[in-house]
Amino acid sequence: MKARLIFVLLVFALAFSSVAAMSHDPIEDWAAGIKEAYGGTEITVAVASHPSIEAFKTMIPRFEELTGISVTLDEMEEGQLSQRRLLEVSAESASYDAMMTAIEWNAQVAQSGYATPLEPWIESDITPDWFNYEDILQAYRDMFLWEDGMHYGIPFAGETVFMFYREDLLEEHGIAVPTTYADVMEAAKYFSENVDGVDGISYRARLGWEFTYMWSIFLAPFGGMMVDPETGDVALDSPGTIASLEYVRDLWQYGPVGVESFSFPEAWDAFMLGRAAIMIEASAAAPEVENPDKSLVAGMTGYSKLPAGPAGAYSGVWGWSFAMMDDSEVKEATWAFITYLTSEGLQADYLANGGIVSRQSALGDPDLQAANPYYQATLDALGQAADLGAAGLAVVLPSPKWSQVSSIMGTEGGRAFIGEITVEEAVASMQAQVSEVLAE
Repeated sequence: MKARLIFVLLVFALAFSSVAAMSHDPIEDWAAGIKEAYGGTEITVAVASHPSIEAFKTMIPRFEELTGISVTLDEMEEGQLSQRRLLEVSAESASYDAMMTAIEWNAQVAQSGYATPLEPWIESDITPDWFNYEDILQAYRDMFLWEDGMHYGIPFAGETVFMFYREDLLEEHGIAVPTTYADVMEAAKYFSENVDGVDGISYRARLGWEFTYMWSIFLAPFGGMMVDPETGDVALDSPGTIASLEYVRDLWQYGPVGVESFSFPEAWDAFMLGRAAIMIEASAAAPEVENPDKSLVAGMTGYSKLPAGPAGAYSGVWGWSFAMMDDSEVKEATWAFITYLTSEGLQADYLANGGIVSRQSALGDPDLQAANPYYQATLDALGQAADLGAAGLAVVLPSPKWSQVSSIMGTEGGRAFIGEITVEEAVASMQAQVSEVLAE
């Protein structure tokens, strides 16, 4: 691969030098060199439906015009994309040049060789200065770090979880912003019982990985964990884990009708339509909440880091990236596509079209902070995620078997949530099943 990459860089350098004098815009200069070397190339990218993909759709025509590279997006629902990934990894072949990948999938795509390590590309001359990889928050970059020391994805939609709340409703009813989970329960109860048409809280709770995503946030604050960081043993049957699941189950009574079947769109919609006073959800929801074309509560929402439980206050990191397939025969054009869309140079376009912020230069910008009230909450929640990591814990186990673990937790936890089994039965079943999976 190294010899091929050196040859490609020489070709690119010659092509770039012949066109660099044609403009004074660094993006156009770079794109002209790309077009000279790779114009006419076609690439295919697998993606899930997501706000950031909608932003990229507005940017891709300009990329195609500037570079002469044709892009086909194969868009599907997130669960379908996960199944497609599993099929391709199992078949040891790739139908795509790049794929949208989640933190939950990184261990598998990296270990299997399905994705290619990106350090040689990040450090190559084909990568423009205005890409600025180091500006992507390290918490998001390292979601896609594998044990070989290589990164296998370029983040574009980093997520953490924080609390959304209706500023107007809390002020009207004299309720302080909750700072503990006991406060959350009390406020949710109040709104459910006293305000017509408004439930206390919205969150996702659909059986399976969606339940695991939501519940994982509550584990550490109640003293629970998946794996003991000191012994490496599965610890899902701990008292803290039981307490966290009991809390989530009890909170259900103050959610909208049907919350047990909510995925993220339903959870977001309930809040954006003014039907919930509080939401504990992904930071990715915030641009939608503040979009007056989609949300009835734009300009009326406050944001804060997550409340504290008996064992402390923690959040986590998740997010999406573009991985490049190791089998791709057009890696140079594919890398050009990835670096263009995820660059600092195009960040303003990306954010203006609804993309999810992942860069320090945006989150730390005072003007952008003033225009986006959730930026500070994002930084605060990332601090809580760092605290979780410092405790040796995580919301996603760095294991190729994470999908199996997540499915077990989300299935058994979801069954306890709706009362099909007891909480104690659920965690005992999880403990046994996850121990068996991780021992294989």
